[in-house]
Amino acid sequence: MKKTDIGRCIFGLLALFFMGTGLMLMFSPANMLNHMFIEPIESAGGLSSIRAIWGGTTIAVWASVLLGAIRSNVDYICVGFIALLMVFVGRLVGYFADGSFPQLVVSVIPTTIAMILMLIAYKLMVSTTDKTA
Repeated sequence: MKKTDIGRCIFGLLALFFMGTGLMLMFSPANMLNHMFIEPIESAGGLSSIRAIWGGTTIAVWASVLLGAIRSNVDYICVGFIALLMVFVGRLVGYFADGSFPQLVVSVIPTTIAMILMLIAYKLMVSTTDKTA
């Protein structure tokens, strides 16, 4: 297996994981909110907003990453890295604006690991050793 294929596989697996998260937000938002440290939302409007904004946006962003992995096009993949970076920045802003909370480290670790995996996958995907002249 070539380095570029390994990078594409990493991107594809990350995309499938986050698309699964988006599907869970869309089809089971009340259960997902417990894992996201958010108080239960009971209203139809609130659940609809979570389904649409969080679920739909998450699926769309990571579908782009999956498409980039399939087509070997890093332009499609950048949106996923930017999304993760903004999640990380949002956690930092929350820390400085609102203070710490017991689950802060636990909530930052998956985002950090995913960004590191994306950087490794990017390096593998654009590896010059696999390209032929």
